[in-house]
Order: sequence, then C-alpha cells, then structure tokens
Amino acid sequence: MRGTHPFPAGRRGFGIDRPNHTSERPSPRRFERISVEKAEILVRTDAVAWSRQAVLAYGSLYHAALDSADRALHGRGRVPVLTNPEGTGPPWVVRRYFRGGFMRPLGDRFLRTGRPRSFVEAETSAQLEELGFATPRVVAAAVYRAGVVYRADLVTEFVPHVSTLAGVLVGTHDHSGAVRDGVTRRQALTCTAELIQRMSKSGIRHRDLNAQNILIARDASRVHAILVDLDRCGVAGPHRPVEAGTLRRRLARSIRKLGRTPAWPCDEGEKPLTHEEIKRLLHRIGEEEVS
Repeated sequence: MRGTHPFPAGRRGFGIDRPNHTSERPSPRRFERISVEKAEILVRTDAVAWSRQAVLAYGSLYHAALDSADRALHGRGRVPVLTNPEGTGPPWVVRRYFRGGFMRPLGDRFLRTGRPRSFVEAETSAQLEELGFATPRVVAAAVYRAGVVYRADLVTEFVPHVSTLAGVLVGTHDHSGAVRDGVTRRQALTCTAELIQRMSKSGIRHRDLNAQNILIARDASRVHAILVDLDRCGVAGPHRPVEAGTLRRRLARSIRKLGRTPAWPCDEGEKPLTHEEIKRLLHRIGEEEVS
C-alpha cells in the first residue's frame, strides 16, 4: 500500500483474517467487512491493509493512530489526526466512542444491545453520501467485543476550516482566527435551515440534532452545513419524509440554550446580537419564541 506507516512487528503477534459471520447487513458500496483478532471492521477497500496492520500491531485503530498522530483534537477523549497512510488525500481523524452524561463512568464501554454505534454511523454516512449530503467521509468503523460490552472506533477524513454551529453563534473567532460576525452567523443559520429542509424531504431523523452536531464550512464560493455524529441518525428515504418542525424544534432548543448568555461575544466595534435578533434568527429555523 502506498505510503503506509509501518507498525512495529511483534507488538501483538500475527493474526488471521476471518470471514465476519456476525454482521447481517450488507456492506455499503466500496466497503469490506473483515475480522482481525477480536476486531470486526467495516472498512473502505483502500484502507483494508492499514486497518489490518493497525489492529495486529496495536490492538485497535485508535491506539495505532495515537502512536502516529501529527496532532490531536479535543472531544470526550483525545482525537488523533494522522497523515493519510495512503500518502495522498486528506488526513484521517480517529475517534474512540466515549459515554457522556450520567453514563460517563462507563468510559468507552457500551453494552452489546442493538447495532454497534460505529457500524450505524458508517452505514448512515454511506447513505447520506449517496443522497448528496455533506458529511465527513468514513474510512473505517471498528468494534472490539469483550463479554457483554464492546468498544468502538470510527475513522473519517478530516474536514478543514470548519466550526460547529454553536461555535459560530457564540464565538468571535474560529480556530483559524477568522472573525465571526453577524453576517457569518446569519449565513450559518440560513444554510442550516436549508439543511433541515433537505433532511425533511429525504426522511432523515437525527435524534441528537443540536448546535454541536452541525459544522459550518466556508469554501471559495459558499457557506454550507455539514451533518456529523450520525450514530443516532436514521434514513427512511424520500418516500417517508420527516416533519421538518420536529427537526427545527430540536435544534432550536439547543440554540436557545446558547442564547441565554447575557451578551453573545462580538468583535471589537461590532454591535452585539440582541435578544430580539436572536429570536428572529431562531425563527428562521422554525422556533416561534424564545423563553
């Protein structure tokens, strides 16, 4: 494989790929299902060799990435970013799933009930890609089962120059130093409204739709919204549209919480967004009033 980072021999010994008999759903197009030692992996064809070597050398995709990462992002756990092992193309981001909320003490362990979260996210991402939605391209999804629990990893391509919708609305600058002003916030909410309309028509339900799970990207020609965290997302298809108001209200609730701060940050010399303007912006995505 071109440009593959070598893994140290003997760290985990040698294993044999086994056919995966536990995954009943057909693989998305251009994906394969492999088993390496105790890992089950749904992986794009061009990343099979890297995934196999990673598990054999380190036991998981996540720990292999931690060892060779160029840098790391921050989430519920460390999120390593590594140079594309193929030698060309976007960097890869490797995320280990961690519990949140009152389940946080369980860390990265999930009960083996229902479909593994990483497989759901990979399959949903492939469906959205087929429908023309912008979402980070999944490279591989892995599950490591141990008794009644499992751990899971997801590898996606890194999307540069993005901020969460929450970051756009409440921050003055993004990670690159670009100023967030009133115009940018209005553009972000406009493309978010367009995203919700498309989700509605395509029958896409996102049970965790909030201002952190929508990324706002700007390229040379436009500002557009990217949908992420798809493990709680389902695609029914255009023949079963979703009520747009349900999606809008769920998202607006999370935005309303951001708007409860006394004054949203703004750049020096910029007039702050007022409570009334926040109400009007929320109304654009279907919220009738702000408490």
